[in-house]
Amino acid sequence: MTIIINGESINYTLEEEKNAGDIFHGISSWLQEGGMLVGGLEINDEAMPLGDDGWKINPIETIETFSIEALSIREGRIRQLETAKDYFILLSNALKSGDESAYRELQSGFEDLKQILPHLLNEGPNPSILPRLEDAMQKNPGTDGSITESEAIQIAAVLESRRKEAENPEEEAESAARVLAQMADSLDDVAVQLQTGRDKAAMDTIIKLSESLQSFTRALSWIESPGAVEEIINDMNGILSELEEALIASDTVLIGDLLEYEIKPRLVELPSSLENSRRSSS
Repeated sequence: MTIIINGESINYTLEEEKNAGDIFHGISSWLQEGGMLVGGLEINDEAMPLGDDGWKINPIETIETFSIEALSIREGRIRQLETAKDYFILLSNALKSGDESAYRELQSGFEDLKQILPHLLNEGPNPSILPRLEDAMQKNPGTDGSITESEAIQIAAVLESRRKEAENPEEEAESAARVLAQMADSLDDVAVQLQTGRDKAAMDTIIKLSESLQSFTRALSWIESPGAVEEIINDMNGILSELEEALIASDTVLIGDLLEYEIKPRLVELPSSLENSRRSSS
């Protein structure tokens, strides 16, 4: 048997493997130890569906070539995001056209997709999209609480933004840093707005701030860099946690102090901090 990874034959010693599933398990575990994922599989030059177990029982004696496409975790995540985005585009099309057959097929496929959606959406400790989605996808289209075409389009847009963060992390991090720096001056007004009953205006700013900070840290997490970038991520995550606790407690004084004395100075310096971290890694 010839075992191939990314087009190259490898020396891989088989031990007690009896079928294709045993081989796949051994090689995928070996790849994971090296930070890689299986992106595709061909047995005897025939593509095998990774989501189907039927091929796993094929006896080892029947296998001449076992060819695996190996991906980095980042490459694998990008591919998953593209697949999930395409799913919700198809879902929006089915809802728009009223194609119940297509909708039923997509509805049945949601069970597999929802296993990875928490990682793809990456909403943080208080998810809102996934709980709503799980409930909505159980209902018939057009009924109360079912998913709408606009919701499917919005989720596809969220997944596309996550894909961009993974595919072009430096560019997306720089863009988010600029947005956050521009927001800095508006933070002075938030505490006053909260204390004078203008809660909606204040919360609009805080929501935009939180979303931009999360986008920034997600993009940074894909950048292969030494401790400087990791330090920025940890610092921002710490501030986000403090702000979240203050919001839950409705502590307007603490919210104001955090925004004015902790968050605002960091936002002003964020583009230069990011640039300095890039220089230190080059």
